[in-house]
Amino acid sequence: MKGLPEARNFLTSGRTETASNNVATQVASSTPLPTQLAGTSVKVRNSAGVERFAPLFFVSPTQINYQLPPGTGAGLATITVTNASGNSFVEQGIIFTTNPGLFTAGASGAGLASAVVLRVKAGGAQSFEPVARFDSAQNKFVAAPIDLGPATDQVFLILFGTGIRNHSASLPVTAQIGGVNAPVSFAGAQGELVGLDQVNVQLPRSLSGRGEVDIVLTVDLQTANTVRAAFQ
Repeated sequence: MKGLPEARNFLTSGRTETASNNVATQVASSTPLPTQLAGTSVKVRNSAGVERFAPLFFVSPTQINYQLPPGTGAGLATITVTNASGNSFVEQGIIFTTNPGLFTAGASGAGLASAVVLRVKAGGAQSFEPVARFDSAQNKFVAAPIDLGPATDQVFLILFGTGIRNHSASLPVTAQIGGVNAPVSFAGAQGELVGLDQVNVQLPRSLSGRGEVDIVLTVDLQTANTVRAAFQ
């Protein structure tokens, strides 16, 4: 799919706030994603003047989550939001081919990564492990420290985000974890969930015992939001 970020969060404001009061809250329950939820639709007109309906993830009185339509392409785009009452709001924005963003456990864009650990044993057996867990006493996500295990284990951090899949073949996707260069073995579409991208990073053994560290991902010379993980 072209034209990223693929998942866009649109917050209504100003004169559309009153019009949006008639919008119900509705979540897409099937794929392909619908182009109308709760009577609301989003149209995206690209720089060539081609207009397409955007697939919708979620609609509420104050927020719309949508996917930029496949084929939108880079450049100036005009986004038109129309609610069930027929009221519309128009905005313009620049669409970039890549615009990397990583998801976080707390959905704030900062802190612990929304990620999993893939462990590959010497015999080829694979297992997945969490990077964060929800602590009900603190009412927040806390780190689940990564154990790199014996030297015969290969351990990968699988990060999830958006705006990554269309990266240039001539520019490598790079990752630094705690200031250590970490090899990226895959960066592209996750393949099962709409709009979701995935980055697989092999974890250097020098990270063992480092505690909580920053993860810095760079795609086409653009740095994503910094996220974190912990190592025991």
